[in-house]
Amino acid sequence: MKFSTDPIHTQETLISRYATRSKSLYILMVVVVLAVLGALPFIYVDISSQSRGIIRSQQDKVPLQTVVSGKIISCLLKNNKLVKKGDTLVKIAQDNLQTEKASTQATVNDNQILLNDLQQAVAGQGEQLRTAVMVQEWYSYTSRRNELLEKYHFAQQEHDRQKKLFDKGVISASEFEKFLHATKTAQQAVAVLEKSQKAQWQNRHRELSVQSKNLTGTIQKIATESKNYYVTAPVSGVITEFSGVQVGSFFTPSQPIAVITPIDQQLVECTISPNDIGLIHKNQEVKFQMDAFNYNQWGLLTGRVIDIDKNITLQENQAFFKVRCALNSPILQLKSGYTTRATNGMTLTARYTLTRRSLFDLLFDKMDDWLNPKLVSVQ
Repeated sequence: MKFSTDPIHTQETLISRYATRSKSLYILMVVVVLAVLGALPFIYVDISSQSRGIIRSQQDKVPLQTVVSGKIISCLLKNNKLVKKGDTLVKIAQDNLQTEKASTQATVNDNQILLNDLQQAVAGQGEQLRTAVMVQEWYSYTSRRNELLEKYHFAQQEHDRQKKLFDKGVISASEFEKFLHATKTAQQAVAVLEKSQKAQWQNRHRELSVQSKNLTGTIQKIATESKNYYVTAPVSGVITEFSGVQVGSFFTPSQPIAVITPIDQQLVECTISPNDIGLIHKNQEVKFQMDAFNYNQWGLLTGRVIDIDKNITLQENQAFFKVRCALNSPILQLKSGYTTRATNGMTLTARYTLTRRSLFDLLFDKMDDWLNPKLVSVQ
């Protein structure tokens, strides 16, 4: 082995030169490692749990049906049509119902006119009677009353003449009492006629009043029933499963028409494993990563937990709890400003924010698991 005789490249010179550089690099690396270890207790990260979920409405699907039968005269339904609560979707002909209503209303009107005539007749005012029946009855009553009044007046005149004779002693008391009795009888006949006829009209008035109230109730019932001939949207949503009925089709009670899928008040329904359910609580913050949108471009949706099932669900040999979350907003937006909306049926991954822990705590927990394993895996 030959060694250089150059004093600049001697072994001692090279060791001295490179040893100083290596020592500086070593010290730098040690300082960096120590700095990183020292910063671990001060660096916090979010700890979250993940689960699968789907967007759905808070309300279940609402079927459209009718409780009456008839011919369809208007149909504004088609699949995927957006409707608002209260919109009229289907009209069914109600000819028979309207005929019954018109007939009943006409009877009520006639009864009201007759009631007015009866009131006037009871009050003794027959000059403005409008119904032929009451005009005839009033004529018969007044004719009979006038006849009885004539008899009464004749008996009264005869009574007055006989009283003068009785006062002079021309006739006996027994003969005078006959004329007195005839006068009272004639007077009572007039009173009985007036009282009986008035009572008859009053009874008819009461009966007609009751009948009119019943008929008015029937009209109100018809008006209520007529609403059944209009199929309106009970909730806002989208029309699905439309049966295809058209104008002119005949409808039967309880025949399915379509289904409204509500779109208001959306929620996210997630399935949580029994191992993680203890970490979930109401009002817990949640982030949602949509399967249909790249989260690097569209970002994440946010929300909170609003309901947790108390009972476990078993389905296809899997056990889970259902957790429902409210969306803060269903809108996703690109950096360019273009927006879209998350709709019912879209699947996603939910991330539940459990806590914030330092990197030191996480490292310590990991080392504790290595050194003191306490969990037993169940195959």
